[in-house]
Amino acid sequence: MKECPKCHAKYDDSLNFCINDGHQLVSVVDNVVDQQVSPPQNNSQKKKSGCLKKIIITGVIGIIGLVLLYNHLTNAATYLRTEPNAVEAAKSGGSCKISIDYDGYIWTINHKPDWVDVDENENDFELKVKPNNSGQAREGSITIQSGKLLSQVFIKQNGVATYVKASDTSVHFDIDGGSKDITINTDGCNWQAEYTNWMTVTKENEENLHIKCPRNSDEYRTGIITVKEDYATITISVSQGGKCNNCHGDGEINCSACMGLGGFGFGMYYSNCFSCGGRGKFQCSVCQGSGYRE
Repeated sequence: MKECPKCHAKYDDSLNFCINDGHQLVSVVDNVVDQQVSPPQNNSQKKKSGCLKKIIITGVIGIIGLVLLYNHLTNAATYLRTEPNAVEAAKSGGSCKISIDYDGYIWTINHKPDWVDVDENENDFELKVKPNNSGQAREGSITIQSGKLLSQVFIKQNGVATYVKASDTSVHFDIDGGSKDITINTDGCNWQAEYTNWMTVTKENEENLHIKCPRNSDEYRTGIITVKEDYATITISVSQGGKCNNCHGDGEINCSACMGLGGFGFGMYYSNCFSCGGRGKFQCSVCQGSGYRE
């Protein structure tokens, strides 16, 4: 497209002079393009560039804010204490609650022994000590941190059992036999039982001992069960009814004066024993003549 510089009439590109005043026409295509096309493109690019800068600035400010917030939360505490700060555990292990007293927002456990488990709560944690089968005492510590403050809980665990207790130390069965459970209480974790062979003793778990006794066709009998771990020991007495041990089931015993003969001498010199009256026997005082002892 061309234009007259005097009257500004517009003509087709095939003409060279204005038909109104004869002036030579000039091309206006480049000017139009520059005026109509270029400016919108520059404005769009400027807008995109401005938005990107705002996003970048907002992101940087957000990151800085998060860093400052995290630094404040982790370093806000001015004191940090634990209660208790020392724990002594048995060979069998155990658990206890450790309370945390602090004026901050966040605390963490940054160290613990591998023989200790920890369950964390808001203001305390559950300390669980595993059984110690090493045979030696061991020591360790848990370190709690809040910001730059540190607190420790010291742990000591025994390597041997110090006591063994039983719910019953004397058990009796009748002639027909039977079974009974006894509860074992110990600070150990691997106690063993030794027992007389006429009974059966089984360890059902770390707390229960099962005693089984068959029918007794022999004399009254007694035995023991020894429960022990390391240097700790306890003895359980076991008895069972049966034939009388004194008269061996007869219900009578020989007279000790005449040795069961009933008297002394021969012929006209024979005389009855004054102790047994000539019977030669006495009723058994242990079983009262029944021949059996319960």
